[in-house]
Amino acid sequence: MAIRMTIGRKIGLGFGLFIFFALVVVLLTNRTLERSREINEEINEVYSPSVDALVELRNLTVSSHMLIKHWALLESRTDAPEKTALVEITTHGLPAVLDRIDTLMGRWKPDEVAIMSGVSIRLEELFRLHDQVKEMLPNLESYRDPFVHMQRTELAEEGGPIDVQTGKVLAELDRLLELQESKRVQLGGGMIKSFDSLKFFVLYMGLGLVVIGIIVAFLIIRDIVGPLLRLRNVLLSLGRGVFPRTRVRTTNDEVGDMGKALTSLVEGLRRTTEFSHAVAAGDFTADYQPLSEEDVLGHALLKMRDELGQRERVLELKVAERTEEVVRQKEEVERQSRKVVELYKNVTDSIRYAKRLQDSILPPERRIKELLPEAFVYFRPKDIVSGDFYWMEQVGDRVLFAAVDCTGHGVPGAFMSLIGHNGLNQAAKERGLSRPGEVLKELNRIAYEALHKDREQHLVRDGMDIALCSYDPASGILEFAGANSPLYIVRGGEVLVFTPTKSAIGSLDLNGQAFNEHRIELKPDDMVYIFSDGYADQFGGPKGKKFLYRRFRELLVEISAQPAERQRRQLHDAFNAWRGAHEQVDDILVIGMRA
Repeated sequence: MAIRMTIGRKIGLGFGLFIFFALVVVLLTNRTLERSREINEEINEVYSPSVDALVELRNLTVSSHMLIKHWALLESRTDAPEKTALVEITTHGLPAVLDRIDTLMGRWKPDEVAIMSGVSIRLEELFRLHDQVKEMLPNLESYRDPFVHMQRTELAEEGGPIDVQTGKVLAELDRLLELQESKRVQLGGGMIKSFDSLKFFVLYMGLGLVVIGIIVAFLIIRDIVGPLLRLRNVLLSLGRGVFPRTRVRTTNDEVGDMGKALTSLVEGLRRTTEFSHAVAAGDFTADYQPLSEEDVLGHALLKMRDELGQRERVLELKVAERTEEVVRQKEEVERQSRKVVELYKNVTDSIRYAKRLQDSILPPERRIKELLPEAFVYFRPKDIVSGDFYWMEQVGDRVLFAAVDCTGHGVPGAFMSLIGHNGLNQAAKERGLSRPGEVLKELNRIAYEALHKDREQHLVRDGMDIALCSYDPASGILEFAGANSPLYIVRGGEVLVFTPTKSAIGSLDLNGQAFNEHRIELKPDDMVYIFSDGYADQFGGPKGKKFLYRRFRELLVEISAQPAERQRRQLHDAFNAWRGAHEQVDDILVIGMRA
């Protein structure tokens, strides 16, 4: 059965190895220190004191040898310092040293004890020889005995028994000292070797601990941190509503369990998303299996699917009913549209016919050239028919011409233009009036009667603005009267403005009030202009503003020296350039005449 390497086991194994090697290092260090402490105690408490005692014993032996030979060979009193010193050594110094050595011998090796036992025996034999000398020579008189002299000389002479025995004692002591010293050196070397071993273990086991730490860290990063970071990235992607493109790699530990759970969650969310898309697309038969009985979202989605399916069926019934109603309404709208199109066509045809009628009341180009050879008319209706019209007639020696701007434009303006044209013809042709003031007064009467015949019930405010000129080509005299429309004469690069009466034709009953007249003696190359307000009121330019009368007067000054037909084209081009993409707002009429 395979052992499941969980995160706890991985971490436990890694740190267990680390702790094991650390424990080995601690045990080795403790063992080495304990051994070093024992060696140090053995050196300090046994061998160093033993060597010192043996050295002291050797020194006392040498000193006693010298003093006994002095006692034997040189005559001296009993209280001589050498004799006193020898007595002191033999009675106090040597016994004390031997007692210390005897105490230390308890911790000596058997061979060392055997050597020291031999030294003790030889010391006893040596001090018996010393005692013989002391007994033979107790005082100064004993040195004079020949027999004693011979015996003491035999004992103390060079190479005698005392020297031989002392040499044996010293040889044994030297041997013992050498052995003790070698033991102390051997113990010191062992301690140094232990420290070297400890240094070796500490160094290499420390390196081993570092390597083990690196391996443990690598395994933790590879098997724990790496998978956790991948799980983190997947969760962050899910937090942004993005499904991971790769599957989560699972391992045989707790992180692997989390990866499996996360993979199951991603698959569940993916199935939930696909199910939501299917329901949103109207597929209310799409199947969906909740993640578990406790899957609140899954059960809510199933409930939503069933409710939406039920609502869709209700809506389909309502849509079918509404569709039938819409189809009926559409058919009715189409039927009404066909009627509107037919009616529009009839109206348009009527307006086009009305245009032909309106065109018939305008003087033709040929008639204008006959009456005023150096004149032009720039006429641009806004719609099919126009509220502006121009009128020209010869009465006696005079040529009457007018620019008329009826209220409104299109069909209403066209009806008003018929009233104005009829009134001008009645005043000029039937009554023979040629003075512009009289003509306007008669025109106002006719228009007022036509518009306000039943004025108590239907008061009409409509009327017309007009600029009327009466020109005598033979004398060059021009008479002008206007109703809200001025007269411009360009003379020498300047514009002369002749103001009109501030009343519209037909709007008020002037009750006999006359229109102001201006009598002008024209000079050669004077350019006379009458016009409606359509040109100056046109919107356009870079800021979409009106053209205004200031620009209109500047334009007239600019073109006034040109021939009549060229002036008409320049007025047309200037108007189109100013209007641009803007819609034409009113009918346009400009009449120009050169004196």
